[in-house]
Amino acid sequence: MNARPLLILITSLLLATNLAGCASFGLFGAPVKPLTITTRPLEKTPLALPDPLPLSTKPIKWRVITPDNVDAVWERLAQDDEDVVVFAITADGYQQLAVTIAELRNLIATQRLMIKQYKDYYEPARKDPK
Repeated sequence: MNARPLLILITSLLLATNLAGCASFGLFGAPVKPLTITTRPLEKTPLALPDPLPLSTKPIKWRVITPDNVDAVWERLAQDDEDVVVFAITADGYQQLAVTIAELRNLIATQRLMIKQYKDYYEPARKDPK
């Protein structure tokens, strides 16, 4: 019967110690230091994109063929030992070709600008401290 009060006393002491948790450490050892959390932004990974090369086109030799000069053009092609192949386009087709080329130039310029903006965002110019 004497063991029962001793068992209750030990159990209550253990329970009180568990409820007190880390606060009891200040009594038995060094005080617990408060936790300090610091944050800092991560450096952006530099893009490894080379600047796009400018578009280099090959020269095209145009020959305009009309009913008045068709024979002369055939003779010149034969003299130059050129294959006689004619790609014809109407005036409206030529205008559409010019519009398409202009749209391609705009698309290329837009893409170059987007690449530059991405590069400026990920790799801002570094200022030298003075």
